Amino acid sequence: MKTSFLTLTYVTALVAMSACSQDNTATTDTAAENVSNTDSGPMTMHVPDTSNTDVTTAAEARTAPPMLNGSTITGKDFVLKADQGGHNEIGLSKLALEKGVTGDVKAFATKMIDDHTKAGNELKVVAQKKNIALPGEMDPYHKSLYDQMSKMSGKQFEQAYVSQMVKDHQQTVDLLNGEIQAGSDPDVKAWAQKTLPVVQQHTTMAQHNEGMNM
Repeated sequence: MKTSFLTLTYVTALVAMSACSQDNTATTDTAAENVSNTDSGPMTMHVPDTSNTDVTTAAEARTAPPMLNGSTITGKDFVLKADQGGHNEIGLSKLALEKGVTGDVKAFATKMIDDHTKAGNELKVVAQKKNIALPGEMDPYHKSLYDQMSKMSGKQFEQAYVSQMVKDHQQTVDLLNGEIQAGSDPDVKAWAQKTLPVVQQHTTMAQHNEGMNM
C-alpha cells in the first residue's frame, strides 16, 4: 500500500509539472507571436509629398508679376511700387516704339511715356520730401518680360504689349485706390488722387487696343 501510494503521488506530480510546462510554453509562444505581429517592420509615418508644390510656387514667383495692393502696404512701399510701376510702363512703351508699332498702339505707347514721365517727376518731389530713395528702374519681373518681348515682332509683339498694359494698369488702379482709401500720408495720398484718373484713362485705352488686336 505504501509503495502504491508513493507511486501514485509521483505520477500525479509528473502530470502537474507537464501541465505547467505546457502552459508556460503556450504563454511564451503567444507573447512571441504578439511581438512578431507588432514588429513586422519599421514604423512609418505618412509625410505629404510637397516637392511638386514647392517647385510650382518657385516657378510662379519667377513668372508672376508682383501683386500691388495699396491698402496692405506702408506709404513708403507704395511710393517705391508706384515708381517701379511707372518705369515698367515707360520701358515697355519705349520698346513698343522701337518695334515700330503703328496707329492706335503707337499713339498709346507715346502717351504712356509722356504721362508716366510726368507722374514720375511729381512722385520724385514727394519722395525727396519724405527722404525716400526711389528705385528708378523696372521691377525684376518686367525686366525679364522686357527681354522676352524684345525677341518678338509684328502682331505677336503688339498683342503681348497691349495685353500687358491692361494687366499692369488694372493693378496700378488697385494700388492707387488702396492708398487713397487707407493711406495716412497726405502728400502721398494727394499724388495718388491726382494720378488715378490718368491711369484709369490708360486702362480704357489699353482695353480698347487689346480688343482691336484679338
